[in-house]
Amino acid sequence: MWFFKKGYLVSMLAGVISLVANQALAVTGPGASMKNSFPQDNSCLSTSSYGGIVNNCNYSVQVVGTLQLSTGSHATSISLYGNNSWCQTASINGVGNAASYGSQVYTTSGPKVWQTLNLGNLYVYEGTGTIFRCGLEAGGYIGNFTAL
Repeated sequence: MWFFKKGYLVSMLAGVISLVANQALAVTGPGASMKNSFPQDNSCLSTSSYGGIVNNCNYSVQVVGTLQLSTGSHATSISLYGNNSWCQTASINGVGNAASYGSQVYTTSGPKVWQTLNLGNLYVYEGTGTIFRCGLEAGGYIGNFTAL
């Protein structure tokens, strides 16, 4: 009986260590590190008190951000406030002559709310990173973007 309890305890401890390790492997970029794609949108974007990026224009703007990741497949997601925005990930191969794109994922319609969009898995090639590209609606916020 003691062996069973001890084995259960070891198994539980291993699960907790694994959970903590997986969280430590996540790479997160603050929304404020994203940049506009077009110079005419410079005056529209600002940062919020918590480090997110805010679109103050009266039209949608395209913003991009990057994360440096290890080679391999990574699950990607982004946290944003809105109801008419979209995001997509991309990765360029090691020699720069091809790219891998994730699906373009849209927020749900209705009142503006905070949403986490699962952007799917993306393969990152050696020496490259992941690009997050979003169409951020007027009044929309991006809190952060993450890859595991």
